[in-house]
Amino acid sequence: MLAAWNRTAPVLDTDGGPSRPASAARPGSDSRDSEDDSSAHDEPSLAIDPALSAMPKPERHEDAPIVDPEESPPPPAEQLVVIPDKRNPGVELVLGPDGEPLEDTSLVLDDPSLEPDEDTSGTPTASGADAGTEPVAIPYQPDAGSLRVRRSIAVRSAPRQDAPPLGTVAQDMRVLWKGETAMRGPECETWVEIQPRGWVCERYLERNFREPRVRDLPRLREGELTPGTYARVVGKRVRAYPSLALARSRRRGVLLKGSVTVQLRGQVRVGRRTFWRTTDGQYLEARVLREYRPSAFVGVDADQLSELSSPFAWAQSRVKPAAPIEVKVAPDAKAARETVLPPRTLVAVRELSPDGNWVLIAEDHWVAREDLHVAWFTHAPPGVEPGARWLDVDLDAQVLVAYEGERPVYATLISSGKPGTDTPEGLYRVWIKFAEADMTGNGTAGNDTYRVATVPWTMFFEEDYALHTAYWHDRFGEPMSHGCVNLAPRDARALYGWAAPEVPTGWSMVHATPESPGSWVRIRGQARIPLKERKVRVVASTRGLR
Repeated sequence: MLAAWNRTAPVLDTDGGPSRPASAARPGSDSRDSEDDSSAHDEPSLAIDPALSAMPKPERHEDAPIVDPEESPPPPAEQLVVIPDKRNPGVELVLGPDGEPLEDTSLVLDDPSLEPDEDTSGTPTASGADAGTEPVAIPYQPDAGSLRVRRSIAVRSAPRQDAPPLGTVAQDMRVLWKGETAMRGPECETWVEIQPRGWVCERYLERNFREPRVRDLPRLREGELTPGTYARVVGKRVRAYPSLALARSRRRGVLLKGSVTVQLRGQVRVGRRTFWRTTDGQYLEARVLREYRPSAFVGVDADQLSELSSPFAWAQSRVKPAAPIEVKVAPDAKAARETVLPPRTLVAVRELSPDGNWVLIAEDHWVAREDLHVAWFTHAPPGVEPGARWLDVDLDAQVLVAYEGERPVYATLISSGKPGTDTPEGLYRVWIKFAEADMTGNGTAGNDTYRVATVPWTMFFEEDYALHTAYWHDRFGEPMSHGCVNLAPRDARALYGWAAPEVPTGWSMVHATPESPGSWVRIRGQARIPLKERKVRVVASTRGLR
């Protein structure tokens, strides 16, 4: 059936744009892992456009009433919720004696630091041995139950400041050490090997009598789809203030430019005004914030896949994604309608009509081909090790399937790059993973810029192209991004934990290494933007009627 499907595939419109060559792909032991490319271990630029102009649409549920397509209203341009200007004890910040909110780092972590450790003068710190001296073993038997991480700090692959980083262990995690020896080197008096791997200078560790404690990152409260609340800044000439006192007096505010999305930490009510504090310590008035509602959509896991026919599809229109799907009694647009399906209903793909335009999903139940996003199972590309975890992204179908060897274990809808900002085709490997990553770049209109706060569960697979959460829209199944692969929050979280390299619990970032390479990511096909139906207004002519 796949051969017939491909043979009858519609010709792509030239507006789809060419895909970027895959010459920059770095499969296997690529230059990211080579010693000659020292910059390959740096963080990506994070200049990814998550299609901020695309706002969420309402989530459809299986028990939602079926609406006739002809009567269904157009989806709203935005689904942003006004943050209420009232007290919310669950997120209200407590003020200290100075009138500023007290610090609470229980849910906020420092950004990863990959820079050399420096003292207040900016000079790299050296202690113990002279510079250039090789590290030497020293006894290390601390009288402690654990070591508390004093700040988010890079974990090194060897007890040297210039050793490649393995990742970042987050602030306030309590970790265990390995063995009964440490290392003394030129930059650090005591390098400690922590569990499960890597070295951290003891100046960033604090001996603690309590048992070890590490947590998955980012941290989620019960029932949350994403960590905390995200909001878009609206209005003109909006300013952010570095302190509550300055926000109250409207002094020394920073003018925000372009499209700005923030993550909110808590609120403070002052008289009739409510201020929200962002995770980067700025203050904004509630009236300029509109809350995002992340999508609750989720793909299908291995257990569900074992019960589905192969191939299967999500029924969802490419022209009107929120509209119900018509099911015909025959493969003909003029045939009688049998029923309608809610968007994203899972259906079997049993037979293709001779003209290739219709698909049989059940006896006498036909659906237009363009209304289906088919999950085609495929073989692993050459070079993928037997049993290895890898991801296949079908740009035409807007479907991702995750495999362990030849066995599919997860499938879901995605949003790839729009025409002109295509997701690059090729075979890549995940080279770095972030629990949360800030993203900045150029917007979709002129020279406008955008800034998006703390995007959860981000996996970079080619330079600054990534698979990541999109909490700002619910348009999965449509090309929406500026090159990245957008995932619904629950999908992004599941795939982040499943794909290699494994992220140790309590780490906010991890690098792929030759010993622990990243999962393969294959991008294939080309995204298509269907031509929307044009409304033609017919004006009756009065000529000849006089």
